[in-house]
Amino acid sequence: MPRWLKWGTLALLQLSFALLLSWRTVDADLWGHIQYGQDWISSGSLPETATHTFTTPDHPWINHENLFELAVACGQRWFGGYGLMIGKCLLGLLLLNFIGWRLQLRGLSGLAATASLLPVAAGLAEYWQIRPQLFSFILFTALLWLFEFSTRSPHTLRRLWLAIPLLVVWTNSHGGVLAGICVFIAFITLHLLQQCLLTRSVPWQPLITGTLLCLAAAGTLFVNPYGAALPRWYAVSLSAPRPEVSEWAGLLEGGPAALVFATLATLTAAGLLLSDRRRDPLETALLLIIAAQPLGHIRHLPFFAIAFGFWMPTHLLAAWQRFAPAGNPKPATLHGTAAVLLKVELAALITGMLAAVVVAQGRFGVPRNEYPVNAIEFMHRNNLHGRLVVTFDWAQYALAALAPHTTVSFDGRYDTCYPMQIVDWHFDLLFGPDYQRRYRVPESGPVSQQQALDFGNPNLVLLNRQADQPAVRYLRQHSDWQLVYQDGLACLFRHRTSRESDPQDLHPCTTDVMPSGIAPWPAFPDREGRRAFLHQRSTDLVSYQTANHTPSGGRSSR
Repeated sequence: MPRWLKWGTLALLQLSFALLLSWRTVDADLWGHIQYGQDWISSGSLPETATHTFTTPDHPWINHENLFELAVACGQRWFGGYGLMIGKCLLGLLLLNFIGWRLQLRGLSGLAATASLLPVAAGLAEYWQIRPQLFSFILFTALLWLFEFSTRSPHTLRRLWLAIPLLVVWTNSHGGVLAGICVFIAFITLHLLQQCLLTRSVPWQPLITGTLLCLAAAGTLFVNPYGAALPRWYAVSLSAPRPEVSEWAGLLEGGPAALVFATLATLTAAGLLLSDRRRDPLETALLLIIAAQPLGHIRHLPFFAIAFGFWMPTHLLAAWQRFAPAGNPKPATLHGTAAVLLKVELAALITGMLAAVVVAQGRFGVPRNEYPVNAIEFMHRNNLHGRLVVTFDWAQYALAALAPHTTVSFDGRYDTCYPMQIVDWHFDLLFGPDYQRRYRVPESGPVSQQQALDFGNPNLVLLNRQADQPAVRYLRQHSDWQLVYQDGLACLFRHRTSRESDPQDLHPCTTDVMPSGIAPWPAFPDREGRRAFLHQRSTDLVSYQTANHTPSGGRSSR
């Protein structure tokens, strides 16, 4: 293959990766992650109880994503939103090319290694957003590399002690550390089992070392600011299903991600069955264990994609070579008009792909037809603030955009800082009494849409007209609530006895037109740029929340 064709094809593949990993939309929790990290930086200490909420400001907050939130808060201050998005894409390219480098060490050519990572990039794409999961994917990749590094030495288990500090970092970055610990323990168990079968005896010294490693890995869950409270929270939280959260669904409800899983699974089966290379029993068993995880929770798909990238391309290449035509025909030479036309076509493809990546990155912002940007701007213009009940997917945008003068009833932190009763009452309002796909704790009592409107004395409710139709119907018919703003996406209601502003002074604004366009990140009505999240020191915020907190569950007179 001519050098220009090889390098052109590599460039086209890299741009394909970049397009898959580029910005698609803003994650609903990104505002919150940055805000919590910024609060930590501003106050100089981690908050011990829930922030930006009026329902449970005294409830302990077990935050398992502190390091990620600190990282994105610093990224926002140093590089801004565009910098975060470009950095996310570059980080994905770095991960893929690291795997490609490992494949080249296993004997694949640079072109073959890069091309084999296309399904890996597709597996990452759906979940490669600025979320704590990024740390899980990166640290999982480091863990698999450590497995390879360890198995090249007769002192495999001794080298695995390097994983313990990695797991400590992971514990304080994202809950995916539980999957990492399970994979780590599975690797040690399979390694010891393999040694027993090879030696036909029990290797006591490695067994003791392996047991200590497993205990140390589990013990990393306790190396965090909350001590035993974090693993205790994991035990309670993971024991309950979360049918309200779509990304925690199983494979059959995974949408397009299910097709990516099917592709990876088919390629894995083909590689294992058709390859004539030696199949490492430990790698194969571990890959199958990891591949089974997306069946229960499709959000584990990137772990399978990364493991596939580490261990399957060599077998797929062997299978291809096994069934490729025999012989080594002399490659056709390209010259004259054919070479010129191919160069033009390749240049056009590269130019088009590069333009697509630039457009995808350049469109970064907050879509007005996905987030209530117009409604938030209306609230700011009319000085509407206080205690806000807001639909789940918009809560962290609202708490960051309207802080410190507005707090929310419930947000995407879920049960890290909210009791399950608050969670249940919130979804009772959104879904209504006829919604069947629910899990509720007995302490929450009967399903009631009113409970979320009473607890903590809220004075504003912001809903999604399409997703929250039961709640919108309920508020429209409620004598205590007035519709003050409506567009094609959002509805804003205000309690009629609210003291925050006289109802006579406010002119409702209602339309059925769907907002359009993309607002510049972070779409705050009064702040912009890299320092947009520096609204107030967290100590002042806590003082404001305490002064405006209604401890009683019922509605007080205003």
